[in-house]
Amino acid sequence: MKKAVSIVLSVLFFLVFFAGMGALLYVSKTERHGISCKELQVSVPGPHKFISEDEIRASIDNFYGIYVGQRLEDVNLESIEQMLEKKAPVRKAEVWITDDGMLHAVVYQRDPVLRFEHKGNGYYTDRYGNIFPLSGDYVAEVPVISCDPKLGFDPEWLSQTISLVRKISGSSVWRERIGGYAVDSNGDFVLLGEGLRIIYGDFKESGRKFAAMEKYFGTIAPLRAADPYHTVNVKYKGQIICRKDL
Repeated sequence: MKKAVSIVLSVLFFLVFFAGMGALLYVSKTERHGISCKELQVSVPGPHKFISEDEIRASIDNFYGIYVGQRLEDVNLESIEQMLEKKAPVRKAEVWITDDGMLHAVVYQRDPVLRFEHKGNGYYTDRYGNIFPLSGDYVAEVPVISCDPKLGFDPEWLSQTISLVRKISGSSVWRERIGGYAVDSNGDFVLLGEGLRIIYGDFKESGRKFAAMEKYFGTIAPLRAADPYHTVNVKYKGQIICRKDL
């Protein structure tokens, strides 16, 4: 008997709860009816400056037209979000309206992990391989790779490049030793340090190549401190080829 009463009371509680929520939503919707959009507030959080608040504001103005004075329930928020998310530097956009008539737009930018550079042209890529253009007013502090920009449009090659760069950037030891990247005329991937080129080759046998580089920095380089090598080739199995010329 007690169990049956408990079940009935639980059912009644949820019925009252959902009825109350429905009433609140109805009142909120009723209060919103007739309220007009008064102003646009834009925010672009994060450390990067690929796109400005003014650019977002101008994009919404050009895309949507007149929204100030429009009733809140008539503003197409989803279309504004979709428009903003089509912009290459934008990872996600959130647009909503509050009861005070304020239209809010928050735009989250992509986080670059690598910058491609070739004869003054190039682009950024994030960790997922999304490519977006350089900014004329802002330069992100990320590793740079000097190579034919077309290479980055090969998804497999780009994925392997990003994986290697993130491995190096994520290590305090290797991050200090390697400051940039390149692809030479033979198509070999090259790691660049201070006065040093490490010919890495392709992306195979990563463990072996890192072991070879550790041996170079731990054993060979200290012995040549007074007359250092400038090129180290670790792409061949069982060999560390050191040269003085760059």
